[in-house]
Amino acid sequence: MYPYQHLPYSHNAFKVFESVARLMSFTKASEELNVTQSAVSRQIKQLENDLSSSLVIRKHRSIELSERGKELYEVLRKNYSNLDALIAQWQAPSKSRIVIKSALSYATRVLMPQVVWLNEKYPEHEIVIIPSIDEDPVLEAEDCDLLIINTRQGDKYAGKRGVTFLRHEYMAPVYSELLSNKEIQLDDLLSLPHLHATLDHQDWKIWLKNAKLQGVKKGRDTVFYSLDLALSGCLSGQGVTVTDLLLVLPEIKRQFLKCPKNISLQHSDWQYYCYQKKRSPITDELLNWLVTQTQSDEKELIRICDKFDWSYQEVTFTEQR
Repeated sequence: MYPYQHLPYSHNAFKVFESVARLMSFTKASEELNVTQSAVSRQIKQLENDLSSSLVIRKHRSIELSERGKELYEVLRKNYSNLDALIAQWQAPSKSRIVIKSALSYATRVLMPQVVWLNEKYPEHEIVIIPSIDEDPVLEAEDCDLLIINTRQGDKYAGKRGVTFLRHEYMAPVYSELLSNKEIQLDDLLSLPHLHATLDHQDWKIWLKNAKLQGVKKGRDTVFYSLDLALSGCLSGQGVTVTDLLLVLPEIKRQFLKCPKNISLQHSDWQYYCYQKKRSPITDELLNWLVTQTQSDEKELIRICDKFDWSYQEVTFTEQR
């Protein structure tokens, strides 16, 4: 059975009616459709007979649409517009894509602020940024132009073809003035609320162990299970979190986030690598940009450390490797 049993057999009459209703003229519709005015009139009359409805009210020098004519035209207008847009999309030349897959926090805090620049730099390409939730991806299975990896298994990637070391993590506790408008001392970290990005509290455990603070930890713990959520909680004054300072460099520079006095930067167990699956002028350029940007951020971090007298003797910066 024909599924559209209430529609007239010939759909051409709908096209003619849409033209008449849009132009509000039999004459203009005949010119647009390249047929005679009498042919247009016959099509409209046949459509009205098929639908048992008056659609066009004919006057001496003009026409009007009946209420049903208006309703029919509105449906046709929307659907013809949608069809035209769909077919135009099929016919439009598709843009080449630059696909960058990245560890989530890196994508959010490093790549996202650069999207405008990437679009301006590569106007003929569509920029695609995909957050990666795989802790240690299998390189051969990846389908992207660049893959930015955050891993504790550096040996798995170091020296592999297409893999470039980007940097270490530079860890320290951070807080906002909403938590305390006074400078926090190292010993205060034992009593302040701790915000965690993981259930195992690993970043805090490693940092406190290496910092060799004396005393018993008394501050409560809150787990957000996401670094970005932990940082949001930190910015809203809910506590102190340990983070990679390069991920919050803009907030540190503007003093939205602060570090306790006399801190020493530490490395975490994690490192960043970039995997370039296939070489091309664009991926070469992007990789070079990532390396250069990383080195620039590290230099800025050193400058900030010198300004606030934070120690960085225990860490190794990329240019020092």
